[in-house]
Amino acid sequence: MPKKIKRLAKYALIAVIALALGGYALLMNHSGVQDRLIKRGLATQLSQVVDDFGGDKIDVVFCGTASPMGGAGPRGAAQSCVAVFAGDKFFVIDTGARSADKMVALGLPMARLDGVLLTHFHSDHIAALGEVHLNSWVRGRPQKLEVYGGPGIDRVVDGFNLAYGQDYRYRTDHHGEDYTPSANAGLVARPIKADSVIYDRDGVQITAVTVSHPPIEPALAFRIDYGGRSVLISGDTVKDNNLIAAAQNIDVMIHEVLQPDLVNILIESLDENGQPKLAKIIRDTKDYHATPVEAAEAANQANADLLVFYHYAPMPQNGIMDRIYMRGVANVRPEGVLAALEGTRLTLPAQSDTIKIAD
Repeated sequence: MPKKIKRLAKYALIAVIALALGGYALLMNHSGVQDRLIKRGLATQLSQVVDDFGGDKIDVVFCGTASPMGGAGPRGAAQSCVAVFAGDKFFVIDTGARSADKMVALGLPMARLDGVLLTHFHSDHIAALGEVHLNSWVRGRPQKLEVYGGPGIDRVVDGFNLAYGQDYRYRTDHHGEDYTPSANAGLVARPIKADSVIYDRDGVQITAVTVSHPPIEPALAFRIDYGGRSVLISGDTVKDNNLIAAAQNIDVMIHEVLQPDLVNILIESLDENGQPKLAKIIRDTKDYHATPVEAAEAANQANADLLVFYHYAPMPQNGIMDRIYMRGVANVRPEGVLAALEGTRLTLPAQSDTIKIAD
């Protein structure tokens, strides 16, 4: 082909591409096209939300696994929060910062929320309680939100109701009783006795278990049983004999973990960077959290089928930190260990030995 024809073909191709790009730009700047694209995207997103949680099984969804201190990081983690569906019941264990956003983003059926179980009252376990209330209320929760906890739960609930009381009224006044009924607005404290069954309805049994997280007394773990299956969520604790006893032959032990090597690196970096007060606070956290190896030992002693790490201190931000978290774990527990992230889902069909794991 003569060079002149080749050159003309090249210019023609450039012109076609330029016209196509120009046309695309014009379309993307057209309000009608923009609206249709957004509507199509929302329709696709909403159609993918399927409420298949619970039923004849236990479903566990991790809504917050992050560190007690620090931001979300590149993985966008929320603070401590685990959603458990057992039969037709839906409970949330702890409501750390950003966890309400995670629950909504994961498509959890917030209108079905039966209650919140608080392991203790550190801020990273209660910060999003107001948002969890709002997101379940406006979606149709048919009663006030029950909040279960140890001594002091009344003060926590009264404080949130005081802080959010005007918000409740504003929304009812604006949207109307049919959509944000005042009868369902607000939190109700449900004080519980440690080391006892605190809930026993429709085949779902929840047991509160005392664990060691001084100076907090009591700090609690929760064991949930349904359909011959069982899950225990540790809350914050060291390796604890009472937890191990309560978790005997458990299907899933969900255990918080502090990685000491990473914490020591963080302490050294803070000291070297002129932040001794924060370094001291981080150093103190080693007193009342379990290491991954200790959590693995606890799972072995409880004869747990699956050990799941959550509520990491510090939150692993990359593959290197993921590997550091597993240092020494395989020597204690070669298999049956899972590191959860937001969106990790466990499904335990009733009267079965199966544990399905999905993201």
